[in-house]
Amino acid sequence: MKKYMLRFVLLSFLLLPLLAYAPPPVYSLKGKAVRIIDGDTFDLLVGTTTHRIRLAGIDAPEKKQDFSNASKDLLAALCKDQLLTVVVTDVDRNKRKIGEVYTQQKLWINKELISKGMAWHFKQYSSSKELAEAELLARKQKIGLWSVKNPVAPWDWRKRR
Repeated sequence: MKKYMLRFVLLSFLLLPLLAYAPPPVYSLKGKAVRIIDGDTFDLLVGTTTHRIRLAGIDAPEKKQDFSNASKDLLAALCKDQLLTVVVTDVDRNKRKIGEVYTQQKLWINKELISKGMAWHFKQYSSSKELAEAELLARKQKIGLWSVKNPVAPWDWRKRR
């Protein structure tokens, strides 16, 4: 009996850290974009509460980078007058909700920004084959930021600053 109890206690201590980690819950928010921060971040108004949303799986040009304003303008145009559904998958260190964003017409805004050459697929945080394929096609067609010779990825640009 003591032998089994000792195994149980040891196993509990080994598994406890694994059980303590729980991925953030996935949930949805529905609301309207009330402020566009940049090409991958906006404020969503749900009732009387505003949520800062960071689009999952993409990284748009930073302010002062080429295509920054164009990326921000495209996000604004895609969100304008839309009831948006945000599938929240995580929260980042800045307390922004990370999410997949869809219009009422089921347009996936994250993918649309990549397809139009206004954002990179952020492979460090996303393994989406759909986003990867969208970026490859935009690169091949030299759309948006892919129309310049050597576009600098936002994560590289941030390192240099």
